[in-house]
Amino acid sequence: MNLKEWAGGEVTIKVDYDKCIGSGDCADGCPSNVYEVKDGKAVPSKIDECIQCCACVQACPQNAIIHSACD
Repeated sequence: MNLKEWAGGEVTIKVDYDKCIGSGDCADGCPSNVYEVKDGKAVPSKIDECIQCCACVQACPQNAIIHSACD
């Protein structure tokens, strides 16, 4: 498991780069535009904008996102 971790405010987001295929589904599904795809991987570059809705977790086809607000 190759976990990359970002933290901002109350939110921690981890992306398993072994699973992430860079489909961009997390970016498309996020209503707050938290994500972008860089070098073929998901990056929550605007983590401070996260509203903790868990749409990114649900949208990821590879289950590569672990979000502190989502079980």
